Amino acid sequence: MAQLKLFGSREQAARSFAFVLLTLTWACAADSGSAGGRPGRPQGTSAAAGGGAGPGTTGAPGAAPTSPTGTNNNGSNPTTTLLGKASTTMVIGGTEAGCKGLQCQQRQCAGGVTTTISGRVYDPAGKNPLYNVAVFVPNEAVQPFKPGASCDKCDSMYTGKAVVSALTDSSGAFRLDKAPDGANIPIVIQIGKWRRQLMIPNVAQCQETVIPDKTLTLPKNGMEGDIPNIAIATGGADTLECLLRRIGLDASEYVGGPAGTGHVHIFQGGSGPGGRGARGAPNTVPAGPVASTGLWSSKEELMKYDVVLLSCEGKETEGMNQQALHDYAAAGGRVFASHFHYAWFNTGPYAMEDLATWTPESQDIGDIMGSIVTTFPKGEALKQWLTHNQALVNGELPIKEARHNADVSPMQDASQPWITASSSSMGAGATQYFSFNTPTNEARLPDGKVCGRVVFSDLHVGAASNDKPQSPVPASCSNVDLSPQEKALEFMLFDLSACVIPDDVPPGPPPALK
Repeated sequence: MAQLKLFGSREQAARSFAFVLLTLTWACAADSGSAGGRPGRPQGTSAAAGGGAGPGTTGAPGAAPTSPTGTNNNGSNPTTTLLGKASTTMVIGGTEAGCKGLQCQQRQCAGGVTTTISGRVYDPAGKNPLYNVAVFVPNEAVQPFKPGASCDKCDSMYTGKAVVSALTDSSGAFRLDKAPDGANIPIVIQIGKWRRQLMIPNVAQCQETVIPDKTLTLPKNGMEGDIPNIAIATGGADTLECLLRRIGLDASEYVGGPAGTGHVHIFQGGSGPGGRGARGAPNTVPAGPVASTGLWSSKEELMKYDVVLLSCEGKETEGMNQQALHDYAAAGGRVFASHFHYAWFNTGPYAMEDLATWTPESQDIGDIMGSIVTTFPKGEALKQWLTHNQALVNGELPIKEARHNADVSPMQDASQPWITASSSSMGAGATQYFSFNTPTNEARLPDGKVCGRVVFSDLHVGAASNDKPQSPVPASCSNVDLSPQEKALEFMLFDLSACVIPDDVPPGPPPALK
């Protein structure tokens, strides 16, 4: 049998070069049952060029692979060679056109068929297929990411000059039409700074090559691929750090404070009821606690991280630098704030931007059912995705220990609600999850130059998982499957990591070479 070669991440340029080679059993099959069209669009909208399977795709990928093997490169830069023959001309449809590299291996097929690559992309755990992941065949080596937050536009996030590209739909499926054929065809899967590079041993000409199911997963460690730098302030009432473990990140990626080679940096939050404050347990093993006040002491400290997760502390956060967080998000940072972290927004610079109507304190509304807002493209995709992943009951999301601290009205136009308490629940209409792009004054403009993104959630991770906030991270995290509300948060985490676009615009695939 042929083998699928998986190449590791391009980490910081100062690190040494090394090869990473993992092998998975590979199978190729011809299957014409997959639907065409661009993924991620609500039903009834048109599809953009570039391929990609739409909702309702049939024809599941083939047999599951064997367990991967390989050597750990400890995050070093691999010298991956992207194969392809150079030429000056190619013939498409009877006319000559200039081509380079893998462009020269795109063939015209008879009878209206095409050379196609299809499959599904999963989270690092290989359990849940993911929406809005870019899949493309590069024509040259992809470039290393600049560490930390920056104001990057969607097109600039994708390097390697895609020959063909697509996005995964709400079932995680993609389809690359007019793909180059031949041996050792490279493929990249990417959402934001989550990225993995692979090599397909053979793509058959004028046939569909189906990648075996659960072969394509985002990286679970730096050996497998690129992972954004994530800072987490721990909490006593919520355990956002455990969400990353349950979606598949290795424990070795966790480090205490700003130092270390891992991608998940843990900072100790305040001492709310049952929390990890001055009398709480160390936040990592072997490292001891590093105060979260050091994380947000300045915009410059926050800018070291692509994503900042603020886990509910069981009370309003103390020692906040509201201006630093505001400026970090405006410069391209991504922020996920849980429950009592409303204190960043109901006072200070964000309070002047009319993002929501805030109700302080706990405001516990119990176990409720949540309604998914489907009036915008990604909201519709969220509902479809939760349906695919069996998280909904009669079309609604079960939520344990919900809170009610925010209400977003249509007049608060910079904010986008995603989930609200259903009409049958206590606190009906209460906003459970909403997002806004930053700077908010730009987000309100049709052609605004937005850079960052902020999410507020009253959904707790730990409420349904029995995590142990008093124990060191990540040993404190329960080894259980994602609860329904955690599945919603997984979708939201990867959406937060993706490039920033207006909420009323469907996402598009990376631009492909003409």
